[in-house]
Amino acid sequence: MKVKKVSNVAAKVADKLGAWMLLIVIAVIMVFASDKFLTVDNLLNVFRQIAVVCIGAIGVSLVILGGGFDLSTGMIATFAGCNAAIFMKSFGWNMFVAMAVAVLIGVVIGTANGLLITYLKIPPFIGTLGMQYIVNGIIFVTTKSVPITGLPDAFLTLGRGYVADIIPVPVIIMLVFVLLGHILLKYTTFGRAVIAVGENETAAKLSGLNVNLVKVAMYSFCGFCFSCAGIVLAARLSSGQPSSGADLSLQGIAAVYIGGTFKGSIINTLAGALVWGFMNNALNLLNVNAYWQKVALGVVIICAVLFDTFRAKLATKSLD
Repeated sequence: MKVKKVSNVAAKVADKLGAWMLLIVIAVIMVFASDKFLTVDNLLNVFRQIAVVCIGAIGVSLVILGGGFDLSTGMIATFAGCNAAIFMKSFGWNMFVAMAVAVLIGVVIGTANGLLITYLKIPPFIGTLGMQYIVNGIIFVTTKSVPITGLPDAFLTLGRGYVADIIPVPVIIMLVFVLLGHILLKYTTFGRAVIAVGENETAAKLSGLNVNLVKVAMYSFCGFCFSCAGIVLAARLSSGQPSSGADLSLQGIAAVYIGGTFKGSIINTLAGALVWGFMNNALNLLNVNAYWQKVALGVVIICAVLFDTFRAKLATKSLD
């Protein structure tokens, strides 16, 4: 009887913590492995590094919660960063106007994804893969495969600046997006509609929801988030880099899966991004070869999904 109670408690703890438990495990291991891990500078550096991935992952969280999938997001981010750079450098536009138009273009691309998937009935994987190649081609045409440099210092502050010489500006932007995503998902009709569509599209239709509109909106929001992420990335790199967001799509998706966002929490997406960032940081501190780092991170993704499956089974058993 005691064993069952302990098992139930363990199941509840695992269910509540989710990816945060992985963070605790990584932290405990690294405390003994490196004396640099828990320093303030290192922790702030990790948060700064994950900011771009986390901002984008918030958008893709809603897409995945709504039963969708998006592979074009990395190119949307790259396009936004390059466009903002081109508008400022080549056209002489005001920084805020350049960013607004760049983000708007990203929203349009996200909306196009939603329209292709909902009204033309193209499978999300294929539709967004096709869009990824289209946008990638346009990026190389518009930039001629050359980075756009010489951007204003005010713009660079978005990716490289600090508040009070302590808190990185990208971290503040990331936390604003986490709060926005949390409010949107938990406290708005749109957020509840996304979850309803993801859980049972047929039931959502029968309940009176405009499923197509919800799907288009969630892809539009995803385009918005990744466009903003791309602008922060361009500011961090001090240039519009034509290949800067090549891995962003999969990193954003990985953050969602590692975090177990399927429970309907943007905070879990933040946890997933943190696991990704702390693993990268830990491997760097341990001087692991860059190629082996990719292997290790792939293993972490698989283990995180397996852990989430195991956690769900434990939670189910505890209810019996």
